[in-house]
Amino acid sequence: MRAIERLKRDHQILRAKLDVLESALGMGSQTWFVLREMCHTLSRQLEDHIRREEWLLDASRHALGPELQARVALEHHDEPAHLRAVNRLFLDERGQSLEQIRPVLRAMIQGLRRHMEEEERDMFPALEEILGERELPEAEEPPVSPLHENMTVNRVFRDYPETGRVFRQLFVNMPYEGCDCLDEVAWRHGISSDELVARLSEAIHESASSPGHGAPPECACK
Repeated sequence: MRAIERLKRDHQILRAKLDVLESALGMGSQTWFVLREMCHTLSRQLEDHIRREEWLLDASRHALGPELQARVALEHHDEPAHLRAVNRLFLDERGQSLEQIRPVLRAMIQGLRRHMEEEERDMFPALEEILGERELPEAEEPPVSPLHENMTVNRVFRDYPETGRVFRQLFVNMPYEGCDCLDEVAWRHGISSDELVARLSEAIHESASSPGHGAPPECACK
């Protein structure tokens, strides 16, 4: 997948997460623990997205204006800090109520949406022109595992059917997500790609002498 396309898909997923988060905010105090978990997951997803953006910015810094570089760097520092502050508020149940957290969380949601719009307007076109068909770098393959994060779900399941239980535990929709890479699926389900690869590798190791769990669902993408 082209690097810029991955960033665009990141934004789609982040917007969907923010929509759900905003809807939950209007449902009352019973959503406290749901909101807390969603904010924790969002923090991890945002950090992964920023890591990918930083790689592209480093590869393109010579061609981007200093003003744009400075603005993006500031936002990349501020947004995770805001989310960490929200997460700390959720952890302090004795001293905080949802009414106190709601305006802080709404401001964070609005700021993140505004930042994504600015990136798509100002930064993405510049990166697309500079990078062209360039792809994100592959993660180094762990020496004890045959897997890496750029393998698709279908390929892993086809070669190692015993990994099916891990995908089921994570509620991975095989027909829908089978053509996606492991790092994208992990990010969508709120875990790190390293953790997903480790869990899949453990399933392969534990089931090395066991019969497979069947063939993966048919998909045009192998």
